[in-house]
Amino acid sequence: MNKSFAIIDFGTSKITVMVGSRGINDTVNIDGIGICDYAGFVGGEWLDVEDLGGAVAQAVSTAESSAHRKIEKLYVGVPGDFLSCEVNDVVISLGKKRRITENDVSDLHARGNFYSDDKENTVINIQPIYYTLDDDRKLIVPVGMTSTRLGGSISYILASNEFIRLINSAAAFAGVPETEYVAAPLAETMLLFDDYKRDNCTILADVGALGTTLTVGRGDGLCRVYYFPWGGECITAALSDGLGISQEDAERLKRKVNLSLNPAFEPDPLDFGVMQTEYAVETKAARITYPVAMTNSIVESEIDRFARYVEKTLRICDYDYPEFTPLSITGGGLVHIRGAIQRVSKLLEREVEEVAPTQPLFNRPQHSSALGLLDMVLRSEMQYDGLLGRIRRWFARR
Repeated sequence: MNKSFAIIDFGTSKITVMVGSRGINDTVNIDGIGICDYAGFVGGEWLDVEDLGGAVAQAVSTAESSAHRKIEKLYVGVPGDFLSCEVNDVVISLGKKRRITENDVSDLHARGNFYSDDKENTVINIQPIYYTLDDDRKLIVPVGMTSTRLGGSISYILASNEFIRLINSAAAFAGVPETEYVAAPLAETMLLFDDYKRDNCTILADVGALGTTLTVGRGDGLCRVYYFPWGGECITAALSDGLGISQEDAERLKRKVNLSLNPAFEPDPLDFGVMQTEYAVETKAARITYPVAMTNSIVESEIDRFARYVEKTLRICDYDYPEFTPLSITGGGLVHIRGAIQRVSKLLEREVEEVAPTQPLFNRPQHSSALGLLDMVLRSEMQYDGLLGRIRRWFARR
């Protein structure tokens, strides 16, 4: 039986603990799962710190019951709100032309790590954008190649020490004695994009309930991490305010929205098709209808606001990414609205695509972060050995 591992993923409104092992054809066996709603966080600020320990304990307990085993160690995904990222160009001399060793790679990573004295943050991931040799070739795996020097563009991802402290305390409260940390956006990027796409560059927006993390990635690393305060609940709140309905009814209505509907269109009188002008929502008390024109207008205004956030974020990004790079969208905050992706693409004048895991039963965008974390843990623990393995394991013990 393959060994199983446990991860914890912090969404903006839900905590997910997932226990899994490697299956056939490189799939992931989900042995247990625990999900708990909680107050969440916005912009790196917890909305209810006192609630955190209990929510983690509930998610852990549910996952343990589901997996029929005790969780002794949690691999913790750090959300983008609590991350920062730096890319440093580093070079070391090898003295003479010789084969590059794992120790050389480790020395190169250490040479560019200027953050050991940072009191606020801890480096949790050191990843190559690419390595270079004396002939200026760019590659991801330099070990065994011959050169007089080793250089690289190296990504250093730092997590907030306050986040680490709080989660260590919450894990201990849940009865889990050991934790390791990894950047959740990095895990998503490694899961959702193949080597070719990552080598060219990726732009990924993970849209949650309360906020969005936008990352620029390349190679095996992240180049920039950004956050902005727009999530799926912004649409819910706008529908609630604009139509004078409850948050619960607004959420039900949001799930019905189809932006491709055009109730102002005058149908051909010879066309016997039915033009939809209302959305019908079933509540506990009654069946209520809402006009498509007004509903869609409210939703479109919010999606336009999301697009402006993306445009502004990409404009201030100081990493030189290719202009043709598509915007990939994942997470549960936006992609379920039919026509939303097309509208964002039109507004940004950029190719926009929905991305999600291919894992059976978990092939939805809202599972990208948790499944990415579990997949990364399994690849790290089961595949890599030796010093290079420890370098590529991504994780930082606390």
